[in-house]
Amino acid sequence: MGKLFLSGGGDRKNTEKFDEEFQRQIGQAKPLLYIPIAMNGMIPYADCLQWMRDVFNPLGIHEIVMWTDLHKKSVDDLQQFSAVYIGGGNTFHLLNEMRSTGFDKVLEEYIKGDGVVYGGSAGAIMLGSNIMTSAHLDENKVGVHDFSGLDVLDGLAVWCHYENENDEMIRSYISDFDTPLIALPEESGAYFQDGHIKVTGTKSAYLFIGEDKVELQPGAEFNFSGSGEYDGQAIFGEKRPFNDAVGHMQSIEGYPAAGDYRNLETMPKALQIGGYLFVGLMVILFVSIVVVGWVLQ
Repeated sequence: MGKLFLSGGGDRKNTEKFDEEFQRQIGQAKPLLYIPIAMNGMIPYADCLQWMRDVFNPLGIHEIVMWTDLHKKSVDDLQQFSAVYIGGGNTFHLLNEMRSTGFDKVLEEYIKGDGVVYGGSAGAIMLGSNIMTSAHLDENKVGVHDFSGLDVLDGLAVWCHYENENDEMIRSYISDFDTPLIALPEESGAYFQDGHIKVTGTKSAYLFIGEDKVELQPGAEFNFSGSGEYDGQAIFGEKRPFNDAVGHMQSIEGYPAAGDYRNLETMPKALQIGGYLFVGLMVILFVSIVVVGWVLQ
């Protein structure tokens, strides 16, 4: 499976740290492919390309090729590029174009063959299990009836431009579609490969599962598909166990509550310290009771 970069959809300053990591992963040996079709009718494609140059030229990526027509494209056509960047815009229009041209199948095959894809906002949402996470922002003018995304994130949906005020809408979405999702603020992003996720940026991302909400601070790593270790040197560096914030989620009924698998390392520092102090006090209290009981005998 390929490497997937999911961006919360911020401006150049917001995504700077995430974009730098993306550049380090793909290098400069091949051109970068840019697909801006989600912006059709919103911003001229020439302006979209100039924005891409403004973002990636300072990072050393100077060869950027833009495709605005996805008809008759193949996996072989994609192999000439270091990665595919799918930009933001209207998610419904993007998915409709992908399907009508058959490019959705081409992209799926490319990803399965170790391709690298960066999804920004609509591009990230489309890679998830369901694009209705964009319904509060995007209008479905093209009449999409099947809201299934490419679903290359092990059943995870993606919520971009996340703010705390979105929680009620997110819980309503989960109630309607019964799928877990990762919520990305504009200052956050996530790398995904073979069920393994690492969060980066300057703000925390959040994992919503059922009624539970788990904070994923920048640098947090977890295994969405349930394995205890990974060999993700291609993305994350040295081999080490994942911070398993979710654990074995997949079961006959779908997935258990995330609260059953919370890990102290994914919590804010204040909560970590409070947790350790609470455990320490409980131990002291228990020992005191035992000693007093022994003395009184």
